[in-house]
Amino acid sequence: MFGVKDRQAVAQSANFFNQPHKIGAYVNIRSILIVDEDRDVLNQLSQSFAICAKQYNIYLAQNGRDALEVLKTSSVDILLTALNIPVMHDFELPDYAKLYYPATRIFVMAEDDPSTVKNRLDDLRISGYIRKPLRIEMIYSILRV
Repeated sequence: MFGVKDRQAVAQSANFFNQPHKIGAYVNIRSILIVDEDRDVLNQLSQSFAICAKQYNIYLAQNGRDALEVLKTSSVDILLTALNIPVMHDFELPDYAKLYYPATRIFVMAEDDPSTVKNRLDDLRISGYIRKPLRIEMIYSILRV
């Protein structure tokens, strides 16, 4: 049996972005970890997912260290991460997640043309690649994969 807790608004204070943050508190529900160093991107994505993915717990991290903490302490079904984040660069976070959390579906966000990193994406069996700037329909497609 699981309970549902009221969703919390995304805080706009600087404190909010200094630590991993969880929006909502659903038990036995799927979860999404969003990792990006850009606060605006995190805010946009968290608000978009909060609207369209009410049955998901949403975790936010602004760097690789905080993302690892969330992965270690929470069950994460979907990892949506930028490639160049503080503390971890390029494919370090997706590599780690694939090795230690193979059931987690990984989506990568970057400004690069996907053909430039296609081999690496294929090697890791990444679930999807989203090119920045983000289009909201691409974000929603993550939930359908």
